[in-house]
Amino acid sequence: MTRWLGLDILFLWLSRQFLKLVVKAQLQPDSTDGLNIDLDKPICYVLKNESLSDYLIFDREAHRMGLPTPSTGLTLGNTTLKSAAFFLSPKGWVWQRKKLMQSPPKPLTALIQELRETAGSDIQMVPVSLFWGRAPKRENSFFKIIFSDNWRVPGMFGKFLLILIQGRQAVIHVDEPVSLREVMEEGLEDDLTVRKIGRLFRTHFRRRREAFIGPDLSHRRTLLNTLLHQPRVAAAIKEASDESGKPAKTWRKARKYAKEIAADYSHSIIQLYDLVLTWLWDKIYEGMVVNGLERVNKVATDNVVIFVPCHRSHIDYLLLSYFLFKGGSAAPHIAAGVNLNMPVIGPILRRGGAFFMRRSFKGDKLYGAVFNEYLNMMFDRGFSVEYFVEGGRSRTGRLLPPRPGMLAMTVRSFLRSRRRNFVFVPVHVSYEKVLEAGSYLGELYGKKKKQESVFGVVGAMRKINNNFGRVYINFGEPIHLNDCLDQHQPQWRELYYDDNAPPQWLSDTVTSLGTSIVTRINKAVVVNPVNLLSLVLLSTPKHAMDERTLVRHLNFCLHYLQQVPYSEVALITEMKGSDILEYCERQGVLERKTHPLGDVVFFTEEQALLMTYYRNNIIHLFVLVSLTACLVLQHRRITREKLIEQINRLYCFFKTEFFIHWQLDEVPEVIEQSIEVLVTSGHLEGDQMEVWAPDNRAAKFIHLNTLANVTKHSLERFFITVEILVRSGTGSMNAEQLEKACTMLAQRMSLLHELSGPEFSDKTLFRNYIQSLLENDLLVENEDGYLE
Repeated sequence: MTRWLGLDILFLWLSRQFLKLVVKAQLQPDSTDGLNIDLDKPICYVLKNESLSDYLIFDREAHRMGLPTPSTGLTLGNTTLKSAAFFLSPKGWVWQRKKLMQSPPKPLTALIQELRETAGSDIQMVPVSLFWGRAPKRENSFFKIIFSDNWRVPGMFGKFLLILIQGRQAVIHVDEPVSLREVMEEGLEDDLTVRKIGRLFRTHFRRRREAFIGPDLSHRRTLLNTLLHQPRVAAAIKEASDESGKPAKTWRKARKYAKEIAADYSHSIIQLYDLVLTWLWDKIYEGMVVNGLERVNKVATDNVVIFVPCHRSHIDYLLLSYFLFKGGSAAPHIAAGVNLNMPVIGPILRRGGAFFMRRSFKGDKLYGAVFNEYLNMMFDRGFSVEYFVEGGRSRTGRLLPPRPGMLAMTVRSFLRSRRRNFVFVPVHVSYEKVLEAGSYLGELYGKKKKQESVFGVVGAMRKINNNFGRVYINFGEPIHLNDCLDQHQPQWRELYYDDNAPPQWLSDTVTSLGTSIVTRINKAVVVNPVNLLSLVLLSTPKHAMDERTLVRHLNFCLHYLQQVPYSEVALITEMKGSDILEYCERQGVLERKTHPLGDVVFFTEEQALLMTYYRNNIIHLFVLVSLTACLVLQHRRITREKLIEQINRLYCFFKTEFFIHWQLDEVPEVIEQSIEVLVTSGHLEGDQMEVWAPDNRAAKFIHLNTLANVTKHSLERFFITVEILVRSGTGSMNAEQLEKACTMLAQRMSLLHELSGPEFSDKTLFRNYIQSLLENDLLVENEDGYLE
């Protein structure tokens, strides 16, 4: 710093003018709100690497944030500093690399000594990070991608190129201050206090850079060699070698597994993806909505972040990586099925952060050891990771039950290292049109799933000029793994963990964690125009409704969601009923029949089958109000107490099927709120004790019946299961036989009574219901596995 202050004033002035001309920095955050900076107390800024340009740029931008500028200096008691900033890594000579803080910076030592002599005073040490080439504006130059920020500290010429090429893409991060007084109160000597401050800020800057551009990447070959020499992998290689008697062949096999699995992450390629994907999204989507990124930024710096989105389409992971990159975070490493590791496409995905995994590790301990250790290394190195807890894409639009595989490996990895906490971020991805919707319907009808291939990708490119409406990404409430472990095993921190013999409570913890994740994904639900229209029209007998009646019912559904909000993180369209109808008609998802008494809006048979996918995205929001309507219509008149009692009996099955977040003791209040909305709107009549249905001829009766039909098919599936159990008698069939019998009967009913397509007989739904009956002790398995 003193070297700079001795420079010619003209040189500094010219430097400032040059930086003002070529650098336009984005501030994150753009104000001091939420940073806990007290402007009435002295502030000293901490920057990582000594750089005149970084110092001058922040000196200019600090004023824009409402902060005192470093160049105004700092006065504390009898100590006056000409610059209120210092650097962790001083600059050597031109041919020397920058080095870590070896000797205490004189300004910092002076401040510590002054604080010891001045009781009650303090210094706020504010960390400032500056990055190049990661602003969320569109990159439009391959040259800029090559000369973008990374982990290497550039020399004088390299820094000049960075400023010249990426000057308009600079990002400045200002974080919460550290109290110098609090660090000193730990009672260390002055030199030890300085070292502690150095360690504290070095850790902060490393984690901030990891969160922003991704962790420092070793050469892939080095990573693979390190992986194969890890104790657990080496032990698995030895065990396999002893069994086969061919050590060299086993080693080559392990290396082949490692190469098959490992990503080849490239910052430059990620930025190149930004160019391509921005063009692609503009081609196929009308708009893109992102919500909740602040929840990610809040946990990204000090934790290992695991993104767990719902899996609707192959587009999911591209969208998530894209929006995270645009939002200023590093693109995550993504667990992809080995079926995507095809020629051409596989290497492209691998360089974008994809690592590949097989569907099953059973029977191959060596592969399991290599994959587990690779995942553990990703977490240890600070990479954010993304995987789908459902295990595969949903063909029905519902969330699939979570699979324990990746979750179990993640929890075991955390228990082994216990360094940084792991945080799961649920993500709800919502489409107005899914690219693969047609193929999903074919698979539900029994058509064999097509194997992914290069030709399939080329064929999909033909859809680029199609309009797929809007896409929505909503980040839900994070789940901290240590909190989850506290709930299931409060003493886990003190207990010894053996990865070869995991404790019994771990399995229950993983199961509970999986359920919590998918429940929070549904909690971050997105209600868009298409799925709301689908919910209403598919609840009518012929999937048709008078236009005016449809608009009124859409407005009621929106009103209900406002009065009985599902969660504080749910995202609800701001369109009104008429706007929704006009928008969906423009998207071509419905038909209109003109009639003198009023136009009729409807789905064709093919459209109706396709639209069940979108209805299922949001059906869980209306389960309780639909059951309320069902029971009132069934009884015609019913007491509120009996209504709540009967819904409580059914709720556990709906909670399991739809992953609803309300606990059983919260349900009565939600039902009461639902009743009040129905009574106020005229859909029901009632008093403090009872509720009853309106006259059959009233328009509101049609609305009530439409609401009741939302859960009609679920109730019918429940009835099928119970009826088969009763008719077959106790102890006559096992769970697998019951599931098969239910599926076959549902298929036949669907053919005879035109129920809603193949989804009605989805065996997964019957399996979940049978499991619920077992979990709630309404069924038990005897010693032979038969149901009683």
